[in-house]
Amino acid sequence: MRASRWLTLSLFFVACASGGYFLIRTALVEPEKQAKPAVETKPGKIDNYPAPTFNTGERPAVGLRADDEAIAAGAIAGQRFIVFADQAALERFLAKAKGKAIAVLGRMDALNALRIGFLSAEDLASLLDGSEKKGLLFPVLVPDLPQGGVQAGAKPFGDTLISWLGVSGYDRSTWGSGVTVAVLDTGVSVLAGLGSIQQINLVDLPSDPSALNGHGTAVASLILQVAPESNILSIRVADDLGASNSWLLSQGVLEAVANGAQLINISMGSYGDSAILREAVEYAQARGVVVVASAGNEGISQLANPAGYSGVIASASIGANGDHMLFSNTGANLDVSAPGYGLYATGLNGETISFSGTSSSAPVTTGAIAATMSNSVTYALSATDASSVVTSYLDESGQAGSDVVYGGGSLDLGRVMERNTSGIVDAAVASHWVDEKGALEVTVQNQGTAGIYNANVQITTASGTTPVTVGSLAAGKTQTFTVPGPSGQESATFRSSIQLSGGQTDVNPSNNQRIDVYTPATAR
Repeated sequence: MRASRWLTLSLFFVACASGGYFLIRTALVEPEKQAKPAVETKPGKIDNYPAPTFNTGERPAVGLRADDEAIAAGAIAGQRFIVFADQAALERFLAKAKGKAIAVLGRMDALNALRIGFLSAEDLASLLDGSEKKGLLFPVLVPDLPQGGVQAGAKPFGDTLISWLGVSGYDRSTWGSGVTVAVLDTGVSVLAGLGSIQQINLVDLPSDPSALNGHGTAVASLILQVAPESNILSIRVADDLGASNSWLLSQGVLEAVANGAQLINISMGSYGDSAILREAVEYAQARGVVVVASAGNEGISQLANPAGYSGVIASASIGANGDHMLFSNTGANLDVSAPGYGLYATGLNGETISFSGTSSSAPVTTGAIAATMSNSVTYALSATDASSVVTSYLDESGQAGSDVVYGGGSLDLGRVMERNTSGIVDAAVASHWVDEKGALEVTVQNQGTAGIYNANVQITTASGTTPVTVGSLAAGKTQTFTVPGPSGQESATFRSSIQLSGGQTDVNPSNNQRIDVYTPATAR
């Protein structure tokens, strides 16, 4: 199936190139895995499948000189972006390019940038004076969920998202009010019943609304689950095969800023690093707009771009039991882990579907920031301040402190909303982590707003039970204890619990104990 599809697409690229226009395309979901309408009690499914390793699908057409630089980098052959020093320099280039074998395929005046198609790189170079920035354009794809990328025992969220975030008891009717969230994706279906959605289409819509790719609809619905009063600005930058490129994505970022978006959700990415996308993201950030992006679903130690860019809120996926999902990419710039497995979302026609991947983690994070910006609990915050608050009240996960697997920790919107309420006592066994030397690290966290004192911790491994004491722990702080870990290559079970003393009563006893089964990497 995949081989024949890529052969067909390759032939398509050749035809496009001969006309002087190149467009990367790839399939979002194999036809037999497309989401189908489902009855309310049996959700449909948009479990995406992985973007294969490929060389962009571009092939030089007859009469073209092979664009070796782009082909070697996995970029779009026969195209470059050019950023000029100012508008006057851009106009001088356009004047010189008249009558040449150069095609202007796009223009972004906010960045003084052009998207150029060419037959000869030498001809293009002859029109430049060296003051410009020139670079490659890369395919950008809706991320896919790898087959086999879900570990045994992973627990889907289903319809538990709001309760898992700790806000099921709140009146959320005002959450997100006055906040404009741009969703850069495949578009939002008018048939889904998500309310009034502002639409900007940089890629043509299908003539049949039911043929729209449902990815963008599902993404928007998750934002609205968390922050139902958010104003969704849908910017269609990807086609119905889930394919886009770094120019279109950059253009979408600028459109979002121009139309008043305070938050931008990008549940797609690329492993090429196009400077034009970096510039667009920096342009938005300089204007106080927060960008949230999916980490990627290839299960590799590299974040997809723009999630890997500085200042972008990179979101990884966890299951309902709090475990990092194996499909979720890891990396040094990871910020937050959020629900990303088997969430109920909205399909094209308003039906309930199951949605998985970092594509779902990003909008949950975006929705949490929108809710923090505007809600019935605390005062209004800017997008920048709200994102800082959200990432400051994460639940410790994985290795103590920020790490490449969980980032700063797992999303906890309840703690965000309760941060100004004094006297909350909530001690948690936050994580078990086996370090590189095989030792077990047990981290406890004060997830309340009042200090805890003289708490007793019991850590049980195959070697026995080790008692330790938390003398005092301020609100939000953590303490880590290290005990001998598993020996050999056998799986091991860890049990830890924390018990308060001195008459303190824990508001959330469900997180006072933790049981984890450890499987060595060589045994997985």
